[in-house]
Amino acid sequence: MRAAPGVVFVGALASLAACDGERILAIAKATGITSDAGGDASDGGNPNDGGSWMPFGTPQIVPGLRGDTDEVQDPSLTFEQLELYFSSPRGDMSDIWVSRRTVATDPWGPSVLVAELSSPQADEDPSVSVDGLIMYFTSDRGGDGRHVYACRRRTRDTPWEMAVRVDGLGAATVDEAPGLDRGQLYLVFGSRPDASAAWQGAAELTALSSAWQDTDPALFSDGRGLLFASRRLTEGRAADLFQSARPNTSAPFASSLAPITELNTTDYTEEDPWISEDGRHILFTSNRNGRNRIYEGWR
Repeated sequence: MRAAPGVVFVGALASLAACDGERILAIAKATGITSDAGGDASDGGNPNDGGSWMPFGTPQIVPGLRGDTDEVQDPSLTFEQLELYFSSPRGDMSDIWVSRRTVATDPWGPSVLVAELSSPQADEDPSVSVDGLIMYFTSDRGGDGRHVYACRRRTRDTPWEMAVRVDGLGAATVDEAPGLDRGQLYLVFGSRPDASAAWQGAAELTALSSAWQDTDPALFSDGRGLLFASRRLTEGRAADLFQSARPNTSAPFASSLAPITELNTTDYTEEDPWISEDGRHILFTSNRNGRNRIYEGWR
């Protein structure tokens, strides 16, 4: 199998689809390519710690990301929140963009295209590691469906190296929306298997499975917390954000899924969550104002 240099994926856990068109949630455990991410792993009210989820405040649109008429989605931040990666279309195809700032309280600077990650095909769903040196994203540049790609850079000031496809995640026509935990040991992603294909060593995550689209997973709290988008409440129409937790990374996620009602809307879609390691700061995509824009909230 191939991945970014030094990455080996060993096994996968999957929430298997209940219908042919459904995306599924999957977790792959990785060895190698780790870094000292640092930071505080305390969470914003993990129920497995004996508490309850703290509510988020009212979400606000993130200003300054391309033009007001441009669609922007799939946010991902570095640990200190000084680089914001996202996808946005140029014409008919999505590309990966970045916006930067000097300190976390500053507004975001002008967005620029990340040229070394771009291709003539669709490139989206960026997920940057907390140290800003490893990137996973989705692309259909290979001509055989949407798949997860990975690349690295030597420093924050140097360009990204050539991206390579991450193999070994199981046979699927679609792998998308990748997300890393802080220690870079777990990769979560959404997937849709081919009707004749089988996962390689996969086990069903029944607690997260539904009869509708479940995708866009995001890990936090050292892999003990998980956010994702699902269309289960609307039976396939608009997506909503959900959260789940587990006491440790060897345990299954809790079956008591909690919709994030303070962020969800009735008639519009909320998806593509990014959440800080402590679980207190969230960015996500919503079309509540008529087009896909990135919103953020705190708890």
